[in-house]
Amino acid sequence: MRALGGLMQRLGLRSKGQSGLRPDGRPGSLFAPDAEWAPTHRHRKGGLYRVLAHGVLEADRSDAVIYDDAEGVIWIRARAEFEDGRFTPLQG
Repeated sequence: MRALGGLMQRLGLRSKGQSGLRPDGRPGSLFAPDAEWAPTHRHRKGGLYRVLAHGVLEADRSDAVIYDDAEGVIWIRARAEFEDGRFTPLQG
């Protein structure tokens, strides 16, 4: 568990508690975004997201992007999909 705490600190996340449900009752993240959450990308459908890290998908060893939204839900997507025009970097 100490390793998870270190990862959360590096990513600027804090524990939300035990529920694992978003306020609307749907499954969500156990993590809440930092108070200073700022998006880095916009999805072509309009959603705002913040890239947290790059990783490797275990199943096929392909590159992946780990990102979250303003509600604290953490998403993982193949890097090729993330960079195929679905997401546009925000000028910051």
